[in-house]
Amino acid sequence: MTNILVVDDDILINLALKKWLETAGYSVKTAFSGSQSFVILSDFDPDIILLDYRLPDTDGFTLLKKYRKTNPRTAVIMITSYGDIPTAVAAIKAGATDFLPKPVDKNELLRLVNLLSLQQEPSLSYEDVTAFMGNSPALQQVLQDINRVSKHDITVFLEGETGTGKELFARMIHARSPRRDKPFIPVDCGAIPETLFESELFGHLKGAFTGAISDKKGKFELAGGGTLFLDEINSLPQNLQPKFLRVLQENEFQKLGDEKSTHIDVRIIAASNNNIYEDVKKGSFREDLFYRLHEFKIDLPTLQQRREDIMVIARYFLQECREKYQKDISDFSAAAAEVLQNYDWPGNIRELKNAVKSAVILCNSHTIATEHLHLKNIRKLSSEFQPARTPEIEAFSLKNLTSKTEEEMIVKALQKTRYNKTEAAKLLGISRSKFYKILEKIDLHE
Repeated sequence: MTNILVVDDDILINLALKKWLETAGYSVKTAFSGSQSFVILSDFDPDIILLDYRLPDTDGFTLLKKYRKTNPRTAVIMITSYGDIPTAVAAIKAGATDFLPKPVDKNELLRLVNLLSLQQEPSLSYEDVTAFMGNSPALQQVLQDINRVSKHDITVFLEGETGTGKELFARMIHARSPRRDKPFIPVDCGAIPETLFESELFGHLKGAFTGAISDKKGKFELAGGGTLFLDEINSLPQNLQPKFLRVLQENEFQKLGDEKSTHIDVRIIAASNNNIYEDVKKGSFREDLFYRLHEFKIDLPTLQQRREDIMVIARYFLQECREKYQKDISDFSAAAAEVLQNYDWPGNIRELKNAVKSAVILCNSHTIATEHLHLKNIRKLSSEFQPARTPEIEAFSLKNLTSKTEEEMIVKALQKTRYNKTEAAKLLGISRSKFYKILEKIDLHE
């Protein structure tokens, strides 16, 4: 999904832009000042920034130059009431991608944002993917399946655990299909309240229900001619499944409050985790709909199933994050790489990205060390890598030992726990704080 940040101190304009863009299927966050925008940018990666020229704490050109340094690949559209040619030219020269005058024309805004969104989608060639996702046999199988199915206009079902890259692969299929120049609309079914599902998917007419103050296009209509990606499809409410099945079979739907049907030309890519089989068995997900969605199924491997790709992906995220946060970090230490390689990654690629991002922020040297890695489920290391409690460590006590002996045992404990200091302290039977005091005393570094 394309992420957009709106930076404008006019509340009405800010909220209007947010509503227009969200209705069109984009993920939007808003800021009302330059300083607030940087707070949001600390944990939000926008593909496009809509930037007002005049803000209460700074001006658009100053912010534009800062954005170009911290987010060089983000498209910036300058918005201003001073829509004269010199201002527009200056904005473009300063690095703006485009320029829109106030009052903003809704159709022109959506046309420009959609164009930029399409341009920013990666070409997603085999070489591009392997460059940042690895070249394991499991990944090669996925790419081969995508190559086979992309040009055929059939429904595709992506099955995989959370964080395995379902939207990325859905975008690959769209980008290689005859529909590549039409919209790609992603929908997270698990995030839509049950009462809003029908309106979100099919749209509604003004007055169709309390609060329907205007007509609204649904995701099917927004994706016209293109691809609709439905993630977590097993979250689709049971009472809506018959209507959804009919849409797939008849290629038409009815908006809420509308008596006539609307024809659609949309390719469906659906995705879910393994739980959908249980939902079918329990009867909470229709069996006929399940089979209708499974015209072509692609199984997405977990990171555990493609460990040889972990460091390729980690280094790609490192490159991405060090540019964003302006950090001079060259690589991971051997010990840090080993921890990443051996961790089970229950959150898959998404967890790996967050771990690298956090490590880059914490690291103040040229190399990311194990101390910079904050892994939430560190005890889930594969059993073959679990530290063994050797007799010498079991019998070890730090009392009345020389510094040399302390250093030797500290090193041994660190090696046994893959340099996880908390686990090393437990092996030695001492508190974490005491462990760190000893490290400081013997001046031990990785």
